[in-house]
Amino acid sequence: MRHFLLLLFFHISFVDNSLVPRIKRQSDVGSNAETNGNGDTVLTDASTQHFKSPDGVVGMNVSSNGNSSGIGSSNIKTSAGGNVGDTNIDNVANVMSVGDNSNSYSDIFAAVEGEKFTSNVVQQGRVAGQGATLSNVNGGSSMQNHNGEKKNGFSYGNAGGTGSIDTEANVQTQQSMSWDQLLARLMASATASGVGSSQSNVDMGTGSGDKNITISGLVSGLNSNQGIVNSLVKGNGMINGTSEEIVGTMYGVASGKGNSTLVGASSIVSNQSSSLGEIQAFGNSNAFSSGNTSVNLMSNTNILDDTGLGVVHIDGKGHGTDNYVVASNGLKFVNAENDAAFMGSGNVKGIGSDQNSNASQTVETAVDPSGVVKIIARSNGQSMSHDGKNASLTFNDNGLVGGWRNSSYSGYANGVGSANGKDSNVTGQGFVEMNGDSMNGNSSMQAFGTGSGIISADTKAVLNVEENGVQRNGTVNGIASADGNNTHVESLSVISNIDGFETVNNYQKISSSGAGASSVSASSSTIFKRKKRYSVLAKILKK
Repeated sequence: MRHFLLLLFFHISFVDNSLVPRIKRQSDVGSNAETNGNGDTVLTDASTQHFKSPDGVVGMNVSSNGNSSGIGSSNIKTSAGGNVGDTNIDNVANVMSVGDNSNSYSDIFAAVEGEKFTSNVVQQGRVAGQGATLSNVNGGSSMQNHNGEKKNGFSYGNAGGTGSIDTEANVQTQQSMSWDQLLARLMASATASGVGSSQSNVDMGTGSGDKNITISGLVSGLNSNQGIVNSLVKGNGMINGTSEEIVGTMYGVASGKGNSTLVGASSIVSNQSSSLGEIQAFGNSNAFSSGNTSVNLMSNTNILDDTGLGVVHIDGKGHGTDNYVVASNGLKFVNAENDAAFMGSGNVKGIGSDQNSNASQTVETAVDPSGVVKIIARSNGQSMSHDGKNASLTFNDNGLVGGWRNSSYSGYANGVGSANGKDSNVTGQGFVEMNGDSMNGNSSMQAFGTGSGIISADTKAVLNVEENGVQRNGTVNGIASADGNNTHVESLSVISNIDGFETVNNYQKISSSGAGASSVSASSSTIFKRKKRYSVLAKILKK
């Protein structure tokens, strides 16, 4: 009997496990996907799947997408995520487009298979029409592993424009993430054309952790007499593992009778690059005239891994009796170790009574991937009068490099000229050019006057350039005057420095004839200065 009870006890305890708790392995799997949209035509889709592989790995995948289009506005909101045990993934994407013809699209796919994560988020907004347009996208991803560690990604973009003729905006982002890899792309463009004014702008960014890029830009233009104004801003960027590339572009033109104005500014940023973090660009031009004016802007900036380049061109023209043109642009390179700024500027102003008088100003600033700096500021002008009124012209050109490779330097050229008489004519040209380690410049002013009575012509040319740390400063001034019945006066002042060779021409010519008294006079002066540069300019454009 005693042996029977022992056998019964062992059977219950070890065979049926009735007295020993049984350990169960359990994996909680959950998922969700949702799509909502508004517009004249809306298509939505969502799906989820749970699975277990033959080797026992449990996983899930989800997807959601939507496409909406409409007149006036459209939007799509999508989300998709899930978990396998303590590991989880979540994604969202929101797209909105506002304008005459709009389209919004988004697509999400996410999967978890054991400890493997996969996420792909695509967003796109497009719009076209007249007046104001806007496309906006905003999305992100979040992952958490079984240890509670998290990884997040983001993508956003805005593109918009304003123009009475037509506008278009387009923004796209794509971000593919795993726990160890990131592939992100973004692109945006905005164009606008209008009567009297237009504006275009973009702002976008993407990244994860310490790998982030951003692009922004704005171009705006005006014409005071309902001239045509066009503007464009676009950018694109990519992160592929440890490699990054960013491009920003600006373009604008404004023209018509009266005053024309154009301004543009952009920034591209890479926070992963060790030697180059941000490139800023700007350009501004104003042209004022009694006749027709035009202003133009072109800019391109680029960061590729640890190298960068930038080019900005701005110009303005005026054609009429009175002209005044101002132009300036610049680049700023920013990183953790140093800030460097490169600027060019100039202006030209002319007063006369002849409609064929004109003035133009051009400025170009560039830095190539090897670090060579090139800045050119150039002025041209002519003022004429044929009715006894005075004619005058002034110009100024400037170039400045601050903080580049522990060096700062600058140069300028300017000129002043005037003439009076029955017929008077003043012409002037000047430029400053910085190209690598060399600096060149020229300043030239010429004035004529003819008629009877007291007539004069006055010219002045100034040039300051720097070569091998030595500043070369020269001033040339000439005056010619006459008093008689038939007089002619001429004054020419020129100073230039090309590749270290300095040339000067200071020339005055006077003739006078007629019955009675006649008198003439001419005077000129030339001053040269050379000064060793001992100090370095302070950083400029520091924010």
